[in-house]
Amino acid sequence: MMEQITINTSEKKLLPKNALQSVTCGKFFEQFVDSQRVSPTKSHGLSPEAVATFRSETTDILCHCNPHNAVHAPETTHLVVGYVQSGKTMSFTGLTALALDNGYRVIIYLAGTKNNLLFQTSKRLKKDLIGNIAKNNNYYKIHSSPTINDLEDIVGHLESSDNPIILIPILKHYNHINKLVQVMDSSEYKSVMRDETVLIIDDEADQASLNNYGRKNSQEERTQEEEERSSTYDSILRLRAVLPGNTYIQYTATPQANILISMQDLLSPKSHTLLTPGEGYIGGKLFFGKGPNHDLFKGGLIIQIPNEEVFHKTRNPLERMPQSLKDALMFHILAVAIVVKWQAPDDITYLSMMVHPDNEKKWNKTFKGWIDNELKNWRKALRMPDGCDDKVDLLERFEKIFPMAVEYYAPEERPTFEQIKPYIAEIIHDKKVYLVNTDKDAQTEIEWDNYKMHILVGAEMLNRGFTVEKLATTYMPRYTTSATNADTIQQRCRFFGYKKDYIRSCRVFLPESSIVNYHAYVDHEEELRKLLRDCDSLDSVERSILLSPSLRPTRRNVLPVWVVNDKLKGMFAMQAFASRYTIEHNDKVVETFLHKHSNDFTVRPDTTKDRTHRWMKLEVDEAIEFLSDFNFKNWPDAQRKANTIRYLRYLSSEDNEEPLRYVYFYQMAFAAPPRHRSFDKDNRRLAPNTDLFAGPSSVTDSTNYPGDRKIVGSEDTITIQLHHIEFEGAALDFPRTAYTLAMYYPKQLATNYCSNIGNDIDDSDEDF
Repeated sequence: MMEQITINTSEKKLLPKNALQSVTCGKFFEQFVDSQRVSPTKSHGLSPEAVATFRSETTDILCHCNPHNAVHAPETTHLVVGYVQSGKTMSFTGLTALALDNGYRVIIYLAGTKNNLLFQTSKRLKKDLIGNIAKNNNYYKIHSSPTINDLEDIVGHLESSDNPIILIPILKHYNHINKLVQVMDSSEYKSVMRDETVLIIDDEADQASLNNYGRKNSQEERTQEEEERSSTYDSILRLRAVLPGNTYIQYTATPQANILISMQDLLSPKSHTLLTPGEGYIGGKLFFGKGPNHDLFKGGLIIQIPNEEVFHKTRNPLERMPQSLKDALMFHILAVAIVVKWQAPDDITYLSMMVHPDNEKKWNKTFKGWIDNELKNWRKALRMPDGCDDKVDLLERFEKIFPMAVEYYAPEERPTFEQIKPYIAEIIHDKKVYLVNTDKDAQTEIEWDNYKMHILVGAEMLNRGFTVEKLATTYMPRYTTSATNADTIQQRCRFFGYKKDYIRSCRVFLPESSIVNYHAYVDHEEELRKLLRDCDSLDSVERSILLSPSLRPTRRNVLPVWVVNDKLKGMFAMQAFASRYTIEHNDKVVETFLHKHSNDFTVRPDTTKDRTHRWMKLEVDEAIEFLSDFNFKNWPDAQRKANTIRYLRYLSSEDNEEPLRYVYFYQMAFAAPPRHRSFDKDNRRLAPNTDLFAGPSSVTDSTNYPGDRKIVGSEDTITIQLHHIEFEGAALDFPRTAYTLAMYYPKQLATNYCSNIGNDIDDSDEDF
């Protein structure tokens, strides 16, 4: 008999008030887990360690949900964050089985915005939950995209004595969702579900679900009834409104928009779960040469497309097939020959290639035409007798590419070109090229097992959620000419996934600008995941997103106007003068700090005491401790401090190739009296046009002082300056002197933080 495991959740911190007190991992969940385990007949699957992680994370998701009978509880929203192509579908499939064990009766899946994603989800649910176990048909009932005409069937299943769970995959489109609202709002449905809540699983929850009028609504004072709503967003709210006590579970690999939308938004998540990828997962860190295994391929799996061959419909509309695409195509044929034919593992009978040139369908058709013609010509050449010029020339070109195809194989594992050559023609004969567009003539159902080599050409339908099975080669010249949305470019990474067994035969062909952006994105993603991992709640995350200056977090229209962009680049003066308490507190912090490090400073001498400063290298941990203790009460500087601490933690993480070990700390004019500065007593900040920094020496001054802004340690770490000033114009009952800080972020460490701060911000903040 299958073991049943009950997990007590009542001791978990920060769970919703109405959360489950315990979660039972019963026969249905354990049956699903067993189907995913590694076994003698199944080399790919969950190891014992991965099973424990999967069970823990799945129960964590469910314990943040309202219980199945909590119809009087407020609805709640939970965010689940994975990597691209890392197993989010397996997570919510396992969650479905766990929900059945814990009494839930209905789950709705918003399964993407395109029919191929809806089909993919429906097929996966049926395969993984019912599979070959006939009796499971009694417990899982799938109703895809139901309308009011299907009401009788759904109610019939709900009243069945087997108490099955009803699974409703539906297209994420307002028309389909509104039809489901009709079903859920019917008296017949409400009669049988009057005491039951519903789980709503939103796959790729940052896409289409959020309100496209989020920014516009925040710019104007509007009541909830007056706010504009995009169609799909409005239909989701209508669906939730007719389902009392529902839990809305957002799955995504790119949560930037979900975190940064207004916290008053009805789809703003209140809690989160971070998913751990399985052992065989290959993601951005390995592809782009970062993290613990950065030296495995040293970024060599990424091939730069020459600038003159990077297609762009206006800047470089190519008239013929670029050589780099021919090289990628040859590489892919060799990869299929090596992996599928030479190594011939039982579970890899084909490999796929993805070509993503542009968002316009006509250009995708052009690229497909080039590929079709090239393969046709190659097949004709290979039919010719040995010694024919065309055949000899073609095989020589394949032989030229061959060293790249075996570059990362151990010498003892490498075949010779002569051993692989006989397979080339066979692979070209057994191939299929697909146009994956939304056109009527495009193919969206892929016969994966019917060919040894697949080549998929397309754009948007190859983005979010679509799984390109056994993807080995990617050719993606598509890029943007302006700042890039981080979540958009990451969702194009279909080349991530479970490909450990053939990773040595994987390559990704990208333009230079895309390579730069992906390097920046990997840094951003790992910092955000570390923060989510270390925080109990999304409130603790501070709703901030670290980004390269070349990236935007997401599309602008869904974010409220008070999301601001904090640039950590260059020198910034900060103001710690909000109250008597703030100043007196900081006096004590500085006194304690300087006493502790009195013997650690080195003097930087100059002509006057006001220009003579002292400095030291301060370990990052101590810098973080000092900044944490030092108070700012105005939002811009308080947020900058918090962002700096987060950034220092990230830069000093042992996960980095070269962790940051120290910062420079300068005590400015340490032996001089406090510097006089004009003060605005009403706003408790330096008076307008008053500079914290002392300027450079004049042209007639031979001392050549560069000015305070140039007093920094080096360009490879952050500098903190401590300033002591005396107010001119302060109130009589206000302190006469105060400490404050300035921060320098060198160009090579420049980054951005985009933060949702609420709508009470200073007018001087830069509007995102």
